[in-house]
Amino acid sequence: MEKFIHDVIIIGGGPGGIQLALTYKELCREQGKEPNMVILEASHEVGHSFSKFPVHGNLISNNKLYSGKSYKSRYAERFDWNSLVTKDKDILMRNYSKDFYPRRESVVQMLGDLVCKYELPVQYSTKWIGTKKNEDDLFEVETTKGVFLGRIVVVATGLKPSKPKIKGIEMVTMYEDMKPKEYYRDKRVMIIGKGNSGSESALDILNEANVIMLASPTPAKLAYQTHYVGNLRAVNSIIAENYQLKHQAALLDCKIENIEKVESGFEVTVAYVHAKGEVETLFFNEIIAATGFEANVELLIHDFDINIIHNKFPSITGVFESTEVKNLYFAGAQTHGLDYKSTSTSGFIHGFRYNSKILAHHIAEKLGMVEREANSVEGCVVDLILDELNNSGELWLQPALVGLLLRKKNDEWNNLGHRTSYEFKEMKVKEGESLVFVTLEYGDIHEFHDVLNIPRVPGDAAESVHIHPVIHVKIEEDIKENHLEEHLESRFDKDKYAPFLEGIINQIEGASAISK
Repeated sequence: MEKFIHDVIIIGGGPGGIQLALTYKELCREQGKEPNMVILEASHEVGHSFSKFPVHGNLISNNKLYSGKSYKSRYAERFDWNSLVTKDKDILMRNYSKDFYPRRESVVQMLGDLVCKYELPVQYSTKWIGTKKNEDDLFEVETTKGVFLGRIVVVATGLKPSKPKIKGIEMVTMYEDMKPKEYYRDKRVMIIGKGNSGSESALDILNEANVIMLASPTPAKLAYQTHYVGNLRAVNSIIAENYQLKHQAALLDCKIENIEKVESGFEVTVAYVHAKGEVETLFFNEIIAATGFEANVELLIHDFDINIIHNKFPSITGVFESTEVKNLYFAGAQTHGLDYKSTSTSGFIHGFRYNSKILAHHIAEKLGMVEREANSVEGCVVDLILDELNNSGELWLQPALVGLLLRKKNDEWNNLGHRTSYEFKEMKVKEGESLVFVTLEYGDIHEFHDVLNIPRVPGDAAESVHIHPVIHVKIEEDIKENHLEEHLESRFDKDKYAPFLEGIINQIEGASAISK
C-alpha cells in the first residue's frame, strides 16, 4: 500500500470527475498552491462511456453555436450543453463538432484534450475494486494498481444500464448489445422501455423492422411537456408519431409478466394497464431491453451500505456528500438524486458540471484552500443580481436547484458563491444576518393540459409559468419567496426589474438595522 496521502481521490474520469478536477485545480492555483489529488480511471481513456453510449452514436444534448453573444461568454454556456467550464474556455464542444446534436466520440476527444492541456493527474487502466476507512479515518481505495490513501473520496463512476426484474429477461438483447439494424429487417420487434434509449433504438430500426412495439408500465412523457430533460426528447419521439398514425408501431402501457422462447422468436405475456387488467400473449421475433440507467455504485453498497434513492442514485446532502459516510462525495450523474424528474438537469453534463464546480469550491474550502466567507460584494448588489439573472449558466440550467447565495452582515454584503437550494435551506442564520438566495425557476407546468397553450397573467409574477427570477430571503428561520415576472426572452432589464430588487434589498437592510 502506498504511504502517500492524497487530499482528494476522484474515482472516474468522466465529465463529472474531470469538471471537479478542473475547477479544483483552478482554485488551488489561484492561491498559489498545487492540488494534491488523483483521478482513477478504469479505462485507457477519459470519458470512456461515451465510446459506447448512446449506442447509436448521436447525443441529445444541444450544441448551439450562436447565441448573439461571444461563445466564451457566461450567457453562451446556457446553450452549450456539452462543454466543461474553465476560466479560459479554450476547449469547447464547438471545436469538435458543428452539429446541433454531436456524435458521442466528440466528448471523448474533448475530455482527453482537457486532461492534456490542464495536466490533470489521471491514473489510467486503474480499476476500482473496493473502499474502506482505516483507523486514521482515511480512505483506502483498493484498485488493480494498488491501494490509494485519501482524506476525501469523490465517486464519479457514472451510470450503468439497468436490467428490469422480468421473468425471462435473461434471453433478450440488452440495449448495449443491440445488433446492427439490418439484423432486424422485416421482423416483429418489442423494445422494453419508452425512454430515450428505447425510442432511440426504435428510430434506428424504424425502416428495417416490420412491427415495432415499445412497452413499459407507464406512459411516455415528452420533455417539452414536463420541462424534465430526461423525459422523451422530441428528436427521439418519431416512434410515438408512427404509433398515432398507425404505421406498424405501438406504445404499450403494460406490465410484462413473462417472456418465453419459442421456435422463431418469443411469446410475451403482458397485462395492460388501461384495459382493466386484460392479459394477452404477443409474438415477436426479437426483443430489446432499453430500460434506462442507474448509478454505478454497487461497490459502495457492499463496502458502506449506502442508501439508494429513486432505486437509482446514492442518497446525498446538499453539498453532494453521502448521507452515511463522512468525506465521501459524489459527482456527475450520480448527483441526480437531488433533482430527479424535476426541471433541473443534474443527470446530464449541462447540469452536473455546475454541481462539480460547487463541490470543488466546497472541498477547497473544507481543506483550507479558499475562504468564500471573505468575498465582499463590490459595487451595487442589485447590479450583481441582475447580471446573474441575465447571464448565469448555473441558474439557467439548474433552475430551483442552484442559486447565487448572498449574505447581509452588519453593513456589508458578501458573495458566498453558487450553492444548492438544499444547502441554503439548511444554513443557520446568525443574529443580525440575512441570507439571499437568487434562482431562476419554472412555475407549475403540470396544471395545464396543453403546455403549448398556457394563458399568461401580465403583471402577476406569482403566476409566471415560464422560467423567471425568484429571490429567497432567509431571516432567522423564515424563508420568504419573492417572484419576479417572466419575460419571453428572459431579459431582465434594469429599468423594469431593478425597482423590485431594490425594494427587496431595502427591506432586508431595514430589518438588519432594526435587529442591531
